[in-house]
Amino acid sequence: MVTTRKKRVAMTEKLKKDVFTACVVRVSREILPYGSFKAVGETHKIHPRTVANLWYSTLKQIPGYQPNTPLDPVSLLANVPETAFTTKFENSGRNPKHDRDMLLQEIKNIDPTARRTIRSLAGAVGIPVMTIWRMKQSKKLKVHTMALKPKLNDDHRLNRLFHCIAKNDKNTINSVAEMTFKSMYNEIHIDEKWFFLVRDGLRCIVTQDEPPPKAISVSHKSHITKVMFLSALARPRFNHTTRQEFDGLIGIYPVGEIDMYVRASHGHQPGDLKWCNVNMDRDLYRDMLFNFVLPDVKKKMPIDNNIILQQDGAKAHLPDDDPLFAAKVTELFGDPTAVKLYTQPAQSPDLNVNDLGFFNSLQSRYYQTAPKDALELIEMVEETYKNYPAKKLNRIWLTLQSVMNQVINQRGDNDYTIPHMKKKFWNDKTNCHYRWM
Repeated sequence: MVTTRKKRVAMTEKLKKDVFTACVVRVSREILPYGSFKAVGETHKIHPRTVANLWYSTLKQIPGYQPNTPLDPVSLLANVPETAFTTKFENSGRNPKHDRDMLLQEIKNIDPTARRTIRSLAGAVGIPVMTIWRMKQSKKLKVHTMALKPKLNDDHRLNRLFHCIAKNDKNTINSVAEMTFKSMYNEIHIDEKWFFLVRDGLRCIVTQDEPPPKAISVSHKSHITKVMFLSALARPRFNHTTRQEFDGLIGIYPVGEIDMYVRASHGHQPGDLKWCNVNMDRDLYRDMLFNFVLPDVKKKMPIDNNIILQQDGAKAHLPDDDPLFAAKVTELFGDPTAVKLYTQPAQSPDLNVNDLGFFNSLQSRYYQTAPKDALELIEMVEETYKNYPAKKLNRIWLTLQSVMNQVINQRGDNDYTIPHMKKKFWNDKTNCHYRWM
């Protein structure tokens, strides 16, 4: 008959501390009474000998302890060292074959193009792949994604720097330590974006015995159904006068028109509706501003003067001094200066809230709805836009201010890393995204 030995389970640090504390609590008249090891062992489901070994080994680690001396419970708990219950020590195990500090220094001297993967880095250093993997698991190495950024010249950097400096509050601009940005509550950022029905490389989670979903087939990647949208965003706030919250969502508008199929084909019948994309030019852009954006600005914005409509410098966009735009603003607001066009610095998508984070966030949200055609795509994007959280949108505006701060520090350059500001923590803890007007 073959007997199997019970596998020994290492005691955790918490269990060791609980067992020792239970023994200390049982100290009476400066001694540990007979039967304490058995009682504590039954309580924690361990052998009495294990309790005894832990007790005596811990006592030996207490500074100043002498065997066969009176026991003081308070002194025992106060003087027990922090390492007394450590399960595994830092220097346990065999010494590594390759010195980690020397490897890190050698890795720093290797060209970044030769360390794009663990395997290529291991080959460049001349060590096993598993060594690089272990260094990554121990947080000695990390993966960094190098995103493409617009190429800047001196004029671009200078314009970016002046743009960000102009956003500073004039009352605090002379104080470097307490310099703050304007509230930006009078700004509306507009921009266009293509939204695709599907994207290449979509991920999903499947069970171990489940076949993978059927792959999506297209004639060419350029044939993927897509719709362009024009988005207009302001900063969320709370209006004390009307006691209402403004979510900052001016509107999102598809660029194109609805038409009908004339002939039957696979998947549709004559008379079925279809979406037709239209190329964005200056006339169409002006028409969308006049018929959609400006009326929604008048309807939704809590203020009706000194509004800045920030756009990028695309060829289809209007010049800042467009006379037809001024005439339309006068017609709607009664004042040609109530809404002004402002073109952001060239090569600066990071200075527009839409490009900075809103489009990516909105795209990841509407992908979860799984639209089937262009009309469903438009419906899902508009619904996702309508339900976008105001707190999340405000955090993107806060990120914009941190980006402008980095642009000033880098003297207009875009070679920076956005600092982590714990925006969600502070938004959840306080209503700092509200402004009482």
